[in-house]
Amino acid sequence: MSLHVIKPGMQTTIQDLGRHGWQSLGVSVCGAMDPWAARIANNLLNNHENEAVLEMTVHGPTLGIQEDLFLAIFGANMDVSRNGEELAQGKPVFARRGDIVTFGYAKTGMRTYLAVKGGFSLQKVLHSYSTDLKAKIGGLNGRALKEGDILPSKSEVPSLAPDWGFPYHINSHYINKNCSPIHFIRGRHYHWFKKESLQVFESSFFTIKPDSDRMGYRLSGPALEWEESRELITEATTCGSIQIPPSGQPIILMADRQPTGGYPKIGEVIQSDLPRLSQMRPGQKLYFQEISLQEAYQKTYKQLQTLEKIKIACRMKWQEMS
Repeated sequence: MSLHVIKPGMQTTIQDLGRHGWQSLGVSVCGAMDPWAARIANNLLNNHENEAVLEMTVHGPTLGIQEDLFLAIFGANMDVSRNGEELAQGKPVFARRGDIVTFGYAKTGMRTYLAVKGGFSLQKVLHSYSTDLKAKIGGLNGRALKEGDILPSKSEVPSLAPDWGFPYHINSHYINKNCSPIHFIRGRHYHWFKKESLQVFESSFFTIKPDSDRMGYRLSGPALEWEESRELITEATTCGSIQIPPSGQPIILMADRQPTGGYPKIGEVIQSDLPRLSQMRPGQKLYFQEISLQEAYQKTYKQLQTLEKIKIACRMKWQEMS
């Protein structure tokens, strides 16, 4: 069973939840920019959460269905259609051989994820399906999809077709929360910055610049100044690290970040806010708000609890069909 790429879209790649455990050897983690949406797409099909998915950015592909299969879509609204008719997000969808699934431009958000039941039949590199575009490994030959590509799947079509969506009011509403702050905890070098700059950091809006990408979100706004010039030995980075280069303009490291970095880190975006951040577009404004480590744990725990409820509910639905 397979998908045929008729049009590849702006940037469509194979991703999972990342290539973990190799940063010490200089290998980037990569993985889905919005792990929340990727995990939900897989849960809808009762897949393992770390199965490979298609990540589509801004403008999605056109795909030909070569064999009957089940798919699920979640993330930004890209006006998905099947044979010209609207296709719903947030539920398992039965696609027949010969169907054409088309993704348009994202009306809201940046990224949409497509999963197929059973996952895609691809080779892992360093225990991950994720595409590392800079190292040219993982996914499909380490690159974005192009016209004519064939994506084999491991899908097995059950005898009954599901006719249900989410048992909870879980959708892509988090994409539209533009007025909500991006929460952070203090970084290792928070105390390096002038007191005035620390106040400005939390009281000002910053704009996502057009040259932002999967490696990092470059922001423009008031320049943040160090208390004094210091030398920093390069050290490990993580997704959400807020680095301040000599220009004083923040850079938020994202999925394809380099394993190490030499700029001071004023803060770390909390894990539960990263999906929302990943769906923000160039030109959008954001502002930061500090919270405690305990509050960050609580927000992440609540998000994981919700995800676990979704997983259990979807599993039970598929068990009813077997």
